Amino acid sequence: MSRPVRRAPARATPVVLLAVLLIASTWVFGGAPAVAASGSPSPSASALDTDLPVSVSIQRVMPTVLRPGDDLTVSVTLRNTGSAGIADPTVALRINRLRPTTRAELSSWIDRSSGVVGVRLTTVHPGALAPGAQLNVDLTVPASAIGLNNVSSGWGPRGLSVDVTDDGGDRAGTARTFALWLPDGTVPQARVSVLLPLTGPARTPTVAGGANAGATPGATGASTSGATAGATPQPSPSGTASTPSSVAVAPSAAEQAALERLTTAGGRLRAVLDLARSSPDLGLAVDPALVADAQVSGAHARAWASDLGTALSGRETFALPWSDPDLATVAHGNGADLLRTAQQLSSDVGIGGQTARTDVLWAGPGAVDTSTLGLARTVGAAAVVVGPQSLQSVGGVATTARADVKTATGTMTALVPDDVLTSLLTDPESVEPGSTAATAVQRTLAELALLTRTGSSEPRDVLVAPSRDWSPDPTTAQAVLAALSSSPWSRLEPVSTALGNPDDRSKRAPLPASASAPDELAPATVQALATARTTTRAFASITQEPDTLLAGVDDEALTPLSVAWRSSPGDRDALAARLVQAIDDRRSGLSLAPVSNLNVISASVPYRFAVRNGLPVPVTVRVAVHPRKSCLGAATSDAVTVSAGAEASVPVVLHPAANCEVIVDAQVTDLAGQPVCTGAQFTARVAPTVENVGTAVVGALLAIGLVLGIVRTVRRGQSARRGARRTSEDEAPPLPPLGGDVSPGRPS
Repeated sequence: MSRPVRRAPARATPVVLLAVLLIASTWVFGGAPAVAASGSPSPSASALDTDLPVSVSIQRVMPTVLRPGDDLTVSVTLRNTGSAGIADPTVALRINRLRPTTRAELSSWIDRSSGVVGVRLTTVHPGALAPGAQLNVDLTVPASAIGLNNVSSGWGPRGLSVDVTDDGGDRAGTARTFALWLPDGTVPQARVSVLLPLTGPARTPTVAGGANAGATPGATGASTSGATAGATPQPSPSGTASTPSSVAVAPSAAEQAALERLTTAGGRLRAVLDLARSSPDLGLAVDPALVADAQVSGAHARAWASDLGTALSGRETFALPWSDPDLATVAHGNGADLLRTAQQLSSDVGIGGQTARTDVLWAGPGAVDTSTLGLARTVGAAAVVVGPQSLQSVGGVATTARADVKTATGTMTALVPDDVLTSLLTDPESVEPGSTAATAVQRTLAELALLTRTGSSEPRDVLVAPSRDWSPDPTTAQAVLAALSSSPWSRLEPVSTALGNPDDRSKRAPLPASASAPDELAPATVQALATARTTTRAFASITQEPDTLLAGVDDEALTPLSVAWRSSPGDRDALAARLVQAIDDRRSGLSLAPVSNLNVISASVPYRFAVRNGLPVPVTVRVAVHPRKSCLGAATSDAVTVSAGAEASVPVVLHPAANCEVIVDAQVTDLAGQPVCTGAQFTARVAPTVENVGTAVVGALLAIGLVLGIVRTVRRGQSARRGARRTSEDEAPPLPPLGGDVSPGRPS
């Protein structure tokens, strides 16, 4: 009988040891030992699968960061969404004193997937809750009852939950968040950079150009007219730089209406700007084309552009390439020259008279690929902001904002936003269903705490970068941004700080070499836009007024590349086709008048060709004639200047060599000999005149006879009749004396 008694303690020993270990671990990691809840059931993960009748919204957690000696107050709003009333609901506040060690554990606390429930700190009975009724409840816990350890290394998040039970003790509602515990002492800080994009709707500038320019469809497919492309924007109070002639600042009526909606109170652009103005530490990435369009649009848009110019003072600002081109579209269409053009336009125009960096690009929506990053390196960019779904850490290991990626053209720097922190700013419901501004703040601080704790000894760089289409909820956004700037374990820093720090070389998900999205502009269309622009700019060399001829051409070529057009690919493709035609039409005003068949009967006589200039600028050209047979020769004409809207006669000398009939091609060329318009073709009947030929033959025969006569004379010598006989000097009769006298001794 004694043997079982001696064995009983032996069997109980593991249980006792386990209980001791649990109690000890609670003291080490969290504070006081857990106290079993009484009077109410423990929450369970199965509640997640049940439609509970009471919605619980946590409205406030005070203080946001809990320190020793602070009482904790959690304010909640209860609303009975069920069909039955609850006579005496019980509201309990619980805490999990064990500190989470990974960001995944934060998620498991919120979704209750871990099964951890925590210990109850306090309960209240707020009174009856009828169907559809709402109650506001404050749950306050004195500092002495919170039970967290004051060890300095114990700082960080602790799970909080608010549970509601009905009259029968069944779960009726629940909500979870975090308390942030900070004992005495200093803690490391993460460097957080916030970059807000300011980009507009799909742009539809009026087509610029000469007499053949047409109208551009608006965002809804309707054609636009009225505004003159290339118009100088109205000067803004902030002193906007003058607009180059290659930019067409003439938004369509549809775009102007969209800008008015976006810049009025409650509109996306107004909300983002107002949020930025609340803190000078927030960086802005601005499309200068948006600002230029706003300056010539409605009253709200113009006021927004003016306010933007003021807000940029003293703030880190990045000028996106003109019209915010989709980097993936440009990369897959081999449109590097178009991207360089967009960068140059942004650099030339500026933003509100302020200096802005142009070497940071922003990729479009979706996952990025190495070909896109390679394009950025080709055009000299310092970094590319990518989407949070790219280059994420592998295995849950925290990473820095900067990632150096190898591409075919070399290593390129990517700036990777933190997915969770960015979502907490822009859409906290996607992180925590039922989230409020208060819970978004508490989760933000919890995430930052774990980011800081799991980092190296060096401060960690974190980037928060919303998407282009983000329309802020002012209350939530301002609360989260305030938390980022005032958190004990984070501080706001410029984006350039993250750019200046090295990649931590942590393992990240690899990028594909090329990954095209179905809503991208087709590569062939990108090339068509690039070719039309390049050809037209080369054509402009024939005039001394190229700015007039090229007004708006760069803007037109870049407009269909905009990221904003991803939302309407059909309209974008139609717009691109029209703009390619419009750019080509700029070269269609110059022509060579038709030439009738010619009879060429004179040698080296100039023939005149008529060059007609229907362009809005004077041009300097030549006429080149190319016979297809050698029986007719021709020279290129001298350079001739033809006034705008005029016609000029251009002489070209033809050289007939033999009788023939020959097809002749005539072209109008630039000074380098490149054709600049459609040429003319005619037939020349070449028949040099008999008179000209006879004269040439007789002249040739006379010349031959003269030469033969000279040769004959030289060879035969002089004749006898011409003094060929020789006589001695003594036999010759003396000459008579001068004056007629005869010398003595000589017979007369």
